[in-house]
Amino acid sequence: MVGQDYVAPVKTAMIGKEKTVAVEPVLLPDKAIWHPVAPSIVFENAEKYFEWYNNEFCPDAGIAPKTAPTIGIILQKSHINTKDDTHYVSLISELESRGARVVSIYSGGLDFSGPVEEFFYDKNGKPIVDTVINLTGFALVGGPASQDHAKASKVRKKLNKPYMCAVPLVFQSFEEWQASELGLHPIQVALQVSLPEIDGAIEPIIYAGREGATGRSVPLADRVNLLADRALKWANLGAKPKADKKIAITIFSFPPDKGNVGTAAYLDVFDSIKAVLQRLKDEGYDIGDAPMEKEAIMEVGFWNMFSGLVVIALNSFID
Repeated sequence: MVGQDYVAPVKTAMIGKEKTVAVEPVLLPDKAIWHPVAPSIVFENAEKYFEWYNNEFCPDAGIAPKTAPTIGIILQKSHINTKDDTHYVSLISELESRGARVVSIYSGGLDFSGPVEEFFYDKNGKPIVDTVINLTGFALVGGPASQDHAKASKVRKKLNKPYMCAVPLVFQSFEEWQASELGLHPIQVALQVSLPEIDGAIEPIIYAGREGATGRSVPLADRVNLLADRALKWANLGAKPKADKKIAITIFSFPPDKGNVGTAAYLDVFDSIKAVLQRLKDEGYDIGDAPMEKEAIMEVGFWNMFSGLVVIALNSFID
């Protein structure tokens, strides 16, 4: 089927009537790296991408490639194919305006583990990303229909970087979501918040929505800023020495009362906190003079009760 079979011949002043010539479609590879201003539509090789990105793009954008944090972004191929990519471009631009490098990958299907393994590591097998943001809103492997959380967990543990799964509005338009008293549609909560959390995804921030009139994706500016903030904070935290990181342990206490501090069904909460403290110390965290006996930990908890939660601050670790 070609257009000329259904479209009348085009009439021009000089030539008269002629057949319409259809432009050959651009076929994108099944997985690749994409950047909105790259000279090549996509890169099938990470080394070629960074050769262009570090040597040409970064100097013009004021990014220091050797010291900048690198944010890995997971995209859907369909949005790139249809050029419905404003929400992607918005976040990429925001991150780069703050001095971060970006490597954006996509997959033709709903298994994103292959591109992660291929493009988020250097030739020596070392991760090149500091934070990963999944902008598809789906689980890492299988999308909404057939998740493989065991495979996703294996890929994530190997990469060992913060993994955020942002949420584009799917079942509601941007206007419907704003007007809704319910908030995010319950089906979307299940598919794009709960299921990605099984993979280890964190911070499900709504960052884009569909415009009611056109159906195209539009970025939500304040949410894009928040998403960029969080991604860079996670990247900076990963670069900090363990001894400089600040930690708080929050435990349950409801209704607020001394006898309800650390209550849990058949669990020894304070012995568990003791085990966590020992693990932190063994791994190089500075726990200062934090108590190492559960009775003493319990006493610290009694003096920090507030609104049904107990926050145990270790060595003034809280800003």
